[in-house]
Amino acid sequence: MRVQSGDVELHSEALLNDGNDHAPAVFLSEAEEPSTRWPVELLVEVAGKTGGAIWFDTRDIGQSSWVEEPYELADLIVDTLHILDAYEASSAHVIGRGMGGQIAQQLALAMPARVNSLTLISSTPGRREEFGMPEEWLVDKMTERLFAEPPTDPHELAEWMVEQLEWFNGPVFPFDRDAALTRAEAEISDGWRGPNGHGVAVVDAPDTVDYLPNLTIPTLVVHGTSDPVYPVAHGQGLADLLPRAELVLIEGMGHELPQSFVPQLVSLFEDRILGRD
Repeated sequence: MRVQSGDVELHSEALLNDGNDHAPAVFLSEAEEPSTRWPVELLVEVAGKTGGAIWFDTRDIGQSSWVEEPYELADLIVDTLHILDAYEASSAHVIGRGMGGQIAQQLALAMPARVNSLTLISSTPGRREEFGMPEEWLVDKMTERLFAEPPTDPHELAEWMVEQLEWFNGPVFPFDRDAALTRAEAEISDGWRGPNGHGVAVVDAPDTVDYLPNLTIPTLVVHGTSDPVYPVAHGQGLADLLPRAELVLIEGMGHELPQSFVPQLVSLFEDRILGRD
């Protein structure tokens, strides 16, 4: 379904489960990641246990509208509400990774009646020094990329994209390079524009530290102990601030969502979220 949000069109997909009384789950992606990065197994399993699964390309990436004008995290919250309205979901279990987790928090604070639960993966309550900064080696590598043009050859560009994904991978879960390369090539064929406004929206977003204690919905916080983007203290901070949060630390997981971790994540969602819903 193409969903209109102001001047922006959002590409969305869903697996709806009319035979289940639970609210559906909506998946909010990491910055600069199209919704095709969500593992199919995760979408199917969660859809089968809830009222369905809804996922969409955030504005400015994938098959949604690319935007030239600046936008804020608040605009991405409005986009999410339009998605829920389009699928007639009065409320949803909100599952967000990275930037998607930040959108999820702000959505729950602004519209608590629309959010049944939160599942926050590799996310943060805010970019405060007290939670720790990204690994210096990663900052150096990402800075180098800011001053270098990405390859123009499609195959070289795919290799370039996969290299960055490898940086985020932790030491425990194997990195499936062939699968990542196939996915990158598909993303390029769908249309790829390079860095977009997601990073600016995240950096400029207000943190939620002072407001999270007001949220009393069930929350699952999943964080890797080897996350080079958001150190463990970010996940611990979320769990400490949210009254009904449970923190699950995954030893050796980085800032990625490994395919082999999906069964455990589904089990955690079923036990820690649906079991308390």
